[in-house]
Amino acid sequence: MLAIVLGVLLHAIWAAGKFLPKTPRYQHTMEIFDGQMCVFGGKSVSTTVNIDDFLLDYRCVDITKTVEQAHPKWKLQNSASQFAMPPLAQHTTVYDRVNHVIVPFGGQSPNGFSKAINLAVYCSMFQAWGASNVLDRDIRRYVHTSVLQEKTGDMIIFGGASDPTTADGQDLNAGNGERWFDVNRLVLDDARHNAYNTSSNATLGSILKDDGQGTPDVIRGVIHHSSVLLNDTLMVVLGGDVYVNGSAVMQPFDLLHIYNVDTMKWHAQKCTGDIPPLRCAFSASQHERHIYMFGGVNVNDWTTFFNDLYELDTQTWTWRKMPTPNAPAPRYAHQMKTLGNYLIVTHGFIYYKDGKNGGDEDIYFYDLQKETFVTRYSPSGISKRELDIEWRVQRTGATDAVSAVCLLLVVLIALIAVYYLLSMLFSRSRPRPRRQSRGEGILSFVESYTETLRPSTYHARASQDTTMFATETKLAGLNARSHSMSEGTTTIIENEQQTNALRESKRHARILDEDAATPYVSRKLTLSARIPTYSSRKNSAHQTVHFTPSIQSEDIIELNTLSSHSDDDSLDGIKSPLAVTN
Repeated sequence: MLAIVLGVLLHAIWAAGKFLPKTPRYQHTMEIFDGQMCVFGGKSVSTTVNIDDFLLDYRCVDITKTVEQAHPKWKLQNSASQFAMPPLAQHTTVYDRVNHVIVPFGGQSPNGFSKAINLAVYCSMFQAWGASNVLDRDIRRYVHTSVLQEKTGDMIIFGGASDPTTADGQDLNAGNGERWFDVNRLVLDDARHNAYNTSSNATLGSILKDDGQGTPDVIRGVIHHSSVLLNDTLMVVLGGDVYVNGSAVMQPFDLLHIYNVDTMKWHAQKCTGDIPPLRCAFSASQHERHIYMFGGVNVNDWTTFFNDLYELDTQTWTWRKMPTPNAPAPRYAHQMKTLGNYLIVTHGFIYYKDGKNGGDEDIYFYDLQKETFVTRYSPSGISKRELDIEWRVQRTGATDAVSAVCLLLVVLIALIAVYYLLSMLFSRSRPRPRRQSRGEGILSFVESYTETLRPSTYHARASQDTTMFATETKLAGLNARSHSMSEGTTTIIENEQQTNALRESKRHARILDEDAATPYVSRKLTLSARIPTYSSRKNSAHQTVHFTPSIQSEDIIELNTLSSHSDDDSLDGIKSPLAVTN
């Protein structure tokens, strides 16, 4: 039990110090699930596609608690199947809260990597990566967009380009890559898909090309754009660039293109207000009726970065430039999600103060109510659905009571463990008994061995404070329990005073004298609790009893052997013994 308690305490201490340092990152993805904000994939500073350029960690921050912008507590999402996590950059991910899985699609891979046979997914309930049952049938791409239609479980994929890192190492279109025009949908949940589309019989992992109205020419093959799904039906495409006559043409923000996922039809939507400047590789997020857009880059020079924030009202289709006090550095290839009244911006490609460029290591929080960037995030007022913790066991009075009992047991076990440790420490500090010398050990061994030998002659070794007595008559008047004595047994009594003490304390002694012909070295006889210990040795064929040196030879008397006595025996005739010789 003590080991378990110490193990729990050590694990808690280890877990408390397991937070990861901040890491520069860009071209990654970000999802909010299970009360966590997690980032996955991307690169750190390099723009090449070697294996060392990709970040192979999946780290999260607990957003059910307060988060300091300058010191986020990153934790690594470890699992036994972490080897299944693909190295990706400029990919997309969607989170299916029904099945609790995060599905990445597309993206650049390191040189030499080929497209996987099955899509790798991350299960948020088991916190593990693994290969799914979804075959990766669609041609890989990057700088595309994907959104999830929750009612059908379909991933809607639009735009993007292919190059040697995304299409099984094949160089499409004579080294210039290939742009993708139409909308594809990947079936992630065939039960939901077929239940909504009753005429469909799609299987898991099917790639369905929409056969409705074709993509408008002005956005055919668009890349570096953003897509937002409104009301689980309308996919709004914002910004991006297309190639016209070999040069990039960025899309304006005063004319947006909207795709109806259910009817598979496109329509154009004019917008007014504070029209944002042309840009690409920005991030957009939707909250209720508004769409927010932050950052980006002008792809004509790749040197003009943005850090402004715009809000689009989807009822009036009006843009508004929002104030951005304490705004972070201009950036692109970052991620942004809306959570409650916060916009969460993670990492991005920026210019450093020394003039170099690379990934940003920080995350930022924009308060939509205060309309300013803040240094602290608080989960107060954010719904459980937005935090994706509504599926957790809800706290009730009963669960609180059980938690209190468990806490009390833990405290009690901890107190017992502390008491046990202290008692061990104090017991070790006490002086230990003196070790037995070698001579004493030998003597004890001899005495223990001769315990089994048969007695013959006894020499009484009385201590200085104990004197033995002898009597020629039967013991009389003794109220104590009678004793049976064998032949040849001698009881020695000193005087009347000690006889009274013997009567009061009911001392009893029994000495067995067996065959005297059997020789032995010594014998230790144990009497009652209040009678001293005697030892004897073989001396001669005659029984000899020696007493203290103070005995005078003229006072020697002969003792008669007592065969038995009872409680009615008297003590008359007792004489002061000195020595007895047979």
